[in-house]
Amino acid sequence: MKLLFAHDNRFIRHDGQIWSEGQFGAEGWARYLDHFDSLTVVGREGGLPDRPLAQLTLSSRDGVGFEFIRDASNLYSLTVGRRLALRWMRALVRAHDAVVARLPSEVGLLAAAAARREGKPCCIEIVGCPFDSLSNYGGFKARLYAPVAAARLRGAARRAAHASYVTNTFLQDRYPTRAGNALAASDVALAPPDRAILTRRLDQLSNRAAGDPVRLGMIATLQGKSKGIQILLRALAEARPHLPPVRLRVLGQGDRRRWLREAEAIGVAGLVQFDGTLPTQNEVLSWLGEVDVYLQPSLQEGLPRALIEAMSQGCPAIGSAAGGIPELLPGEDLVATGDEQALAGLLAARLTDTGWMKRSAARNWERAGDFDPAILAPRRDEFWREFRREVRSRGCAPDARPS
Repeated sequence: MKLLFAHDNRFIRHDGQIWSEGQFGAEGWARYLDHFDSLTVVGREGGLPDRPLAQLTLSSRDGVGFEFIRDASNLYSLTVGRRLALRWMRALVRAHDAVVARLPSEVGLLAAAAARREGKPCCIEIVGCPFDSLSNYGGFKARLYAPVAAARLRGAARRAAHASYVTNTFLQDRYPTRAGNALAASDVALAPPDRAILTRRLDQLSNRAAGDPVRLGMIATLQGKSKGIQILLRALAEARPHLPPVRLRVLGQGDRRRWLREAEAIGVAGLVQFDGTLPTQNEVLSWLGEVDVYLQPSLQEGLPRALIEAMSQGCPAIGSAAGGIPELLPGEDLVATGDEQALAGLLAARLTDTGWMKRSAARNWERAGDFDPAILAPRRDEFWREFRREVRSRGCAPDARPS
């Protein structure tokens, strides 16, 4: 059986392979290929970024093909061009047995609409809130479109027969579904918990030299403002007189120059280092192992995988109350979304408190154990088996491809 996966992600075609920036690695397709014979990924095509290929993530693998659509997010594509795009998508959906639409995304919504028209089973994966995302993206057009995008996602959730959410309650409350087959499970992929990681972390915190800088870490896209980098930079500037020596390292894709200019303008450029991207999860986890305190000051979130990965490495953590973050961190480690003064105060209080660091490290490591594959895999598998059962009951698609 053939499955179609649709999302707005920009993939990069280079040297006969398909690559991505920091997500949609080849290993991630296994959760679909475990239940379907082949997978076609529909996304947008991006150019090769100005950095080494080794920093990209390989998306290609056996059993996975790729189709690229023109940008479905601009005004023309949302209006005049939608009919042509829908015709193209319907032909592609017709050649497959089922559709997975990852939302929010315009390509995903287009695929879900095509699946309805072609009478093909469709599963939606809700991984974020478009209202929060677009409201905090930074542009007037994005803010204007935010309530429309949220309404479209609510409609897709309401119509879905199969719906997967990365949160336990946050996205479900905003985008409720009537689906008979529903799943609440993060899409993070972790190794089984290893207590040696927590032991090393506690030893590391105990043995820090008094004059060593506190190493702060954040994983975030550098595109737009939704991850709250600007909030963190301003909080560091405000709290600096009350902080021990600190060093902030930021891992993520995008142009660092605008953030370096902002850091320089508020006097914290010397505290900040941008590390680009890393191609594998193991390298990301190793990077997190060098962080003393992890920060997630987002303005919008689903359930941040980076924060869960940091917690799995025993990182003490501070976050905003955006999205599903309160499902992961206790109230004492949260600040109101966008509140740079509260974040400055919490940094001043926490970064000199070794006792808090140890308590937070232990608590976070324990909480990350809830994302053990041994716990999540059976729930995911049952969800996908139920979806596959419906697909089987509908029969198989003809051998056709879009023109």
